Amino acid sequence: MTKLLTLPAALALLLTGLAGCASITPIAYTPQPSRITDPSAEAKSLIQANTLGGCVAQPEISSTLLVVKFVCRNGIGNSVVRLDHVESISLQQSGVWYRVLVHHNNGGDDFTWTSKQLEDMQRLADALTALSKPAPKGGK
Repeated sequence: MTKLLTLPAALALLLTGLAGCASITPIAYTPQPSRITDPSAEAKSLIQANTLGGCVAQPEISSTLLVVKFVCRNGIGNSVVRLDHVESISLQQSGVWYRVLVHHNNGGDDFTWTSKQLEDMQRLADALTALSKPAPKGGK
């Protein structure tokens, strides 16, 4: 039986595999949500512009969720940001790749999106920060 990779898993492999032995390092960045005039449109545009070759991504945003449905040559799936359970949004680098990492406070899977363009990932972090709601106490 062949195991299909989800896009987040493929991105993680890409970061660790194609970047060689480069480690994943945090990038100091404070999101600036006020510089994004339409966070939903910006997030959708940046996600679509930074989708791996061989994949198609369809981001959908509601009041509490960002769901990115994707189809790749090696799998299908979705990746989710619980906008009402965002604990932190950070940037990381591995070799020539940059990624946004969204960590949830409720134990949900982390969301990552990757690009070779630092500016794109900074703007995605800004847009996701603008879209996220204050996380409820206790992560519920």
